[in-house]
Amino acid sequence: MDMYRILCDLILIMLLRTSNISAETTGVLFLIASQDDPYHRPLATRLCDDIIYQAESELSKSNYIITVHILHKIFNFSSYWAIKNVLPVVRSKLLGEHTKWVVWLEESTHVALLELLQHLEQEDATQLLYLGHTLYDNQANIRHHFAFHKDPSWFPFPFQRAGIVFSRALIIKTADALDKQSTSARDFPFTIDMEYELALFIYNEVKADYGESNHAAEGHTDANNSRKVLMRKAHYICPRSSEEIPISSNKKCAMYAKPLDKSNCITAHPESIFFAVKTCKRFHNDRLPIIKATWGRIATHIRYYSDVADSEIPTISTGVPNTEIGHCEKTCKIFKLALHDIDEFNMQFENLVQDNQIQWLVLADDDTLLSIPRICELLGCFDSTTDLYLGERFGFHYETNGFNYITSGGSVVMSLSAVRKLITNCHCPQPQHADDMLIGNCFDTLGIPTTHSSQFHQSWFRMHYKRTSFELETVTITKLIESMTLLIWNCITI
Repeated sequence: MDMYRILCDLILIMLLRTSNISAETTGVLFLIASQDDPYHRPLATRLCDDIIYQAESELSKSNYIITVHILHKIFNFSSYWAIKNVLPVVRSKLLGEHTKWVVWLEESTHVALLELLQHLEQEDATQLLYLGHTLYDNQANIRHHFAFHKDPSWFPFPFQRAGIVFSRALIIKTADALDKQSTSARDFPFTIDMEYELALFIYNEVKADYGESNHAAEGHTDANNSRKVLMRKAHYICPRSSEEIPISSNKKCAMYAKPLDKSNCITAHPESIFFAVKTCKRFHNDRLPIIKATWGRIATHIRYYSDVADSEIPTISTGVPNTEIGHCEKTCKIFKLALHDIDEFNMQFENLVQDNQIQWLVLADDDTLLSIPRICELLGCFDSTTDLYLGERFGFHYETNGFNYITSGGSVVMSLSAVRKLITNCHCPQPQHADDMLIGNCFDTLGIPTTHSSQFHQSWFRMHYKRTSFELETVTITKLIESMTLLIWNCITI
């Protein structure tokens, strides 16, 4: 496994002899959860370079070893982006002799290195600790599998984009717990909300003896009287740059989440996007009026595909009977019908400049709200002539095997070249098979990566009430009354 030790822009090692901050050698390992595409690669490299620059300029008289990894460059399995899945590898391959802290970042995390290290000097890496900005559910929800359904509001889980700090002790003990995990405990292979699932795994499976201090709520012990480990809120890790640590201190946030940089992106034209809405007769009068009253009225190209044709809306019949689950065959037919309409339009207006031709296909459910201006802004960061498969990423993994897929509830964005390859190479085994998983598995087989954006959400917007406003791109709703429609429309177009 020499690849984990390669030098260059992946790793910086600094071991300097005198100390202003630490009296002993202290290793800090930074892991940047990155994506291997032309937009995200430079963002990860910039963050890596920035941490290296800070280390070189600010730690010239310290005993710190600072190591930085860009994850897509060192891991070749599909679930590397999920923290829990890589912890055993981190323990066995990346945890150096002097490493005391592991810091998990995203490409958009801001790091003030010196301030972070000063705060970590006050912590004990031999204890079972993980630190960050804590999130809480205000009600039980399906995304989190209705955990603690009687009262979920006490359970903290991390906001990953702000950065998460793990002690060496917790990394080792969590990885050991994953190694010992029974086969039955692995029978749920889905990764949906990786931050929450990590926190829940640590709470359920990582036990702290009474000799190991940790952050635990009073009375949280198991049958063997071992204390359970909970995440601890660190006031110096913030959800946004404007949020400073308490007034009693004059220090600002050492890490915080910031929006992904789109300064080099050229916003796509609304005319370049074709929206295919998947519906059925049962929801023609319930859900479709909401779409037509909100984002549908500003979409240049939009079609409603159903199991029956309705000239009043109008809807286009797929010729496929509706199924209660899966919708695999119906979705595959929608892609064929939509691509036919797109090709006809582009051929008819082939003399138009490329920006006015259709370049993108967005598949949306009939209970999905979209912000078209924000989708245009995001698509401006990608090349429509390449294969793109974009949305909110979920995972179906058994350890390091499996595939990623875009959950269709928050909509799926594809370039036309990707759609063509999908139609040519992928077929639906059964009409009721899960369409979003079939698409993900097919693209994985074709070597087309799943590109994740946190601006897409499959779940109802209240489940993200603690997250910052710049995340919100698409939100699935179950039912909206007229007044709620206006409220959500304003929220997602701010």
